[in-house]
Amino acid sequence: MNRIDIVYGGKPYSLGGRSVESIQVEIDGAIAAGLPYWLRVNSGEGRFEDAYLLIAPGIAVALVNVKPNGIDHDHEGDDLYQDSL
Repeated sequence: MNRIDIVYGGKPYSLGGRSVESIQVEIDGAIAAGLPYWLRVNSGEGRFEDAYLLIAPGIAVALVNVKPNGIDHDHEGDDLYQDSL
């Protein structure tokens, strides 16, 4: 199962079963709408505890694609970086 770690306000959160790309699309859509948006995430370790992160312009959010055993099985998006080289 994919897990995305999210750093928000210096604290760790996570989302399971999602890709970085799907979360980026969700956040981009929220910011484009120009309205505050609450992203539901997990704040617990070992058990799910709901937390809601406010997504709005000017609020820093970092997404980390957690790779089981340090192996990158998901190469989607690799070509995104080719244009900048």
